[in-house]
Amino acid sequence: MAIDDDDDLPYGENFHDEAEAAAWAEAAIQKRPWRPMIFDHFVTAIVQSKIAAPRVLELGSGPGFLAEHVLDRCATVARYTLLDFSEAMLAQSRRRLDRHAARTELIRADFKSDSWPAQAGGPFDFVFSNQAVHELRHKRHAPRLFAQIRALSPAAELVVCDHLPACGPTPRHRVLYMSIDEYVAVLANAGFSHATVVWSEHDMALYRARS
Repeated sequence: MAIDDDDDLPYGENFHDEAEAAAWAEAAIQKRPWRPMIFDHFVTAIVQSKIAAPRVLELGSGPGFLAEHVLDRCATVARYTLLDFSEAMLAQSRRRLDRHAARTELIRADFKSDSWPAQAGGPFDFVFSNQAVHELRHKRHAPRLFAQIRALSPAAELVVCDHLPACGPTPRHRVLYMSIDEYVAVLANAGFSHATVVWSEHDMALYRARS
């Protein structure tokens, strides 16, 4: 089926189905065994900040892999809020983070909606997202998302990792993924004037940004 570049790309998986969500999580571990190295950059942001009791929001938290990595290494985190639109993914997170239950909050919300900032609460010291912004299903929605983040927590540091369009000119890459220059421009237009690429490898890039 032909895909118009102006159209949102349909989901490839049904993340609301428990079996499909579990299969995705298992495949993610096998497909990208170097994920912990990416997660370490999120930990570094918290450690370098020296904030006494940071509050963290993760958008598109999936099965809780990043949250687990951060909470295991950052005892100072006072509250880690996981926001995802899939109850099946949140259920995995709930089980994975049971030992951190006192420091976590799980919220079912869609970050494509107008209502997610009110549902998330805040403000937050950090807003994290790992391989999730492209789940907007079209990069044209990214400016609105980052503007919402900026309005929700103007003083927060944003740490976001996502795919690059470098691996092929297919509709998926044209529609979903932003180049580094596109990403930095979108962040700047949303008010994140200090955006830095701190890592780029495996057709992915990780950005840290502040207003």
